[in-house]
Formats: sequence, C-alpha cells, structure tokens
Amino acid sequence: MIKSARYFWLVLFLCYFTAAYSTDSISFSHTGLRQAQVLAKKANKPVLLFCYASWCPHCKYMKENVFTQKEVADYFNKTFICVSQDMEKGEGIEQNKVVKINSFPTFIIYDPNGIIVYRVEGELKPEAFIQEGKIALTSKKQLPYLKQQFETDVSNSNNCYEYLRALKKGGLDYSQVTKQYFATQGEDQLLSDVNWRIISNGISDLNSRELQFVSHHQIEFGKIASPLRVKRKLDYEVKELLAPLVETSDTVNYRIKRRLAVQIHSFSSDSLIFCFDLRIAQLTKNWSLYRQTSLQYADTFAAHNHTQLTEIAGNFLKYINDKEALSTAELWSQKSLALDEEYDTYLLCSRLYQKTNNIPAAIKMAEKAKELSAKYGWEGTEAEKLLKELIDLKK
Repeated sequence: MIKSARYFWLVLFLCYFTAAYSTDSISFSHTGLRQAQVLAKKANKPVLLFCYASWCPHCKYMKENVFTQKEVADYFNKTFICVSQDMEKGEGIEQNKVVKINSFPTFIIYDPNGIIVYRVEGELKPEAFIQEGKIALTSKKQLPYLKQQFETDVSNSNNCYEYLRALKKGGLDYSQVTKQYFATQGEDQLLSDVNWRIISNGISDLNSRELQFVSHHQIEFGKIASPLRVKRKLDYEVKELLAPLVETSDTVNYRIKRRLAVQIHSFSSDSLIFCFDLRIAQLTKNWSLYRQTSLQYADTFAAHNHTQLTEIAGNFLKYINDKEALSTAELWSQKSLALDEEYDTYLLCSRLYQKTNNIPAAIKMAEKAKELSAKYGWEGTEAEKLLKELIDLKK
C-alpha cells in the first residue's frame, strides 16, 4: 500500500513538472487548490492561485497575453505550483466564501503550509506580473509579517501605511486598520506626509474626522502632497458619495449627502455638485429646479464648457417657457459658439430666438448654420428647412 502511494505521488510529480518545464505558457493545474497545496508542501514551493471568471476581459488578457510570455512562464513554472479556479463555478464558489474575491483577476499566493502570504488584483503587464511574484516571496512584504508589525505598534505610521497598501493591493478590507491607527493620532499629528498617504489610500468617508480635516486644511495638505492630488482625492470622494444616488434618482438621500459634499468649499467639488444637481433634476423631470440651478450657477461653473452650455440651453429650449430664462439660454448658446463653433449650436441658438419671437435674430443664426455647413461640406438640410420656416414667419 505504501509503495502504491509513493508510486502515485511520483507519477503526479513527473506529470506536473514535465508540463511545467515543457511549455511557453504558465502550466496551471485544474485539479483544485487542495491538490495543489499537497503538491506544494511536498515540493516546498509556494502556490499561485489564479482566481478568474469566465466573463472577465482582464482575465482573458492575462491568459492570452501574459501567461504565454516565455519569461513569465519560465519564472512562475519554476517558482510556484500554479493552479487556476473559476470562482463562480464548482468548488470556486465555496472557496470564494473564504477568500472573498471582489475583483477579477485576483492572484493569491500561499506558502507551502497553505497560509496566504500575498494577494494582488487586476490586469498586469508581463514585467509587472513577474515583479509581483518576486515581491510575494519577500518576507517583509508578506501579509503575516506586515500584520504582525502593525499590531506590535498600531501608532506606527510607516507600519500602518505598508500594511494598508498590501491589503488594498489584494482587494482586502483595510477599514479596521486605518480606524485603529487614527485612533492613536491627534489632530496636531494628522498634517504629515505619511498621514496624507494613509488618508489618501485608506479613508473614503467624507464625514470622517480625517477627510474633514483635509477639507479644512486643503492649502496645507497641498504643500505636502500637491494641490492637484488633494483636489483629486476630494473630488473622487464627492463622486463616490453622490453619483450612485443621482443615477438611482434617490432625491432624499442625495439632499442629505449633498450637505456634506458642499462643506468642502472648493471650486472643483462645487462644480461637480452643480453637475449632479442638474442631472438629478433632469432624471426626475424637475424642470423648475433645473431652471433655478442653471440660472444661479451656470455662469460660474459652465462658463468655459461649450458642451455643458449647449446641453443646458437645449433643455431650456425643450422644457422652459418663461422669456427671461430663455433669453439667458440664448446667451449661453452664444457663449458656447464663441468657445467652439458648431452647426447644431447655431440651430439651437436660432430656435431659442424663435421661441422668444425674435425672428430676425433667429434668421441670422440659421443663416450662420447654413454657411458653416456649406463651408465644410456638411449636410445642411435642417438649416435650410429652419431658415425657410423663419422667413415665412417674418412675412
């Protein structure tokens, strides 16, 4: 019986290593993680688990363009026991309850004893993939070591940052790590380079003490990182906060969360809020609110955006009827033309003048549209039709 078992393992090893060293592609076992871990323990090698889904384009890219590179295949076949698993089928479904994959592809590295030491998610170029494989085998970059270092002194900013980065790279929850760390930090300690990096990478709640502190000290953090990075971080969090509520037309929660976003008091975040205000008013067909918001803020936040000016003016043409508001929309369409002369914008401007019964101005804009179409050889039928209609009205 013992001889039979030894023979079985000998055949298994020969089959695996023959495949591993005779191909220009990574040789992934399809026998499952458990079997790969048995092989890894006997060979004293780590396991690379490739977690994928059949529909994932990034997984397909890795399979076709990265795993097939000779240098990639040579490194991973020599260094790891490689196994792949569709996490939405078969035993992958149960495995996913343990490893909790949030993004495909995800690569998990186990040591020979079956302990997870490293994770990384996302599509990677060949050089970067090899580099991640090497980092995964560096003891001081591995999750157990970083966890131990952090827990030894949770107030140590560098340990927190390194552990946070490793967790985030692997798609793991890091909220408790940042919560524990910032509980040790007074407000007088928050304004530092490493704390900016921890906040930037690990805090996403605009209502948190840390992001509120950044919001109130944008200039100071701008000197530490850069004004652009601070702006991008705050803008990103505003988008993450409000965009889902807008697209689901959740007006109640939008108004609640909006109050938090406006406290940032920066031009870029206020501009985003303006766009969200218009969008939710449009989706809910609240044209009274759309009119009020546009008249109040369009000249501030859309003055240099010809596309936005044209869109707002176009909605005024369709849904707004008071002459004073339409006169403002006429000015927006003209500003848009000054920024970028477009055939459709001339037509829009002409129709706005028509709606306010300023037929001479409407004719002039329609003629401009016709001239522009003739200049570039575009189809100008719509301009000609509108011009004829306006001339008939003038008679």
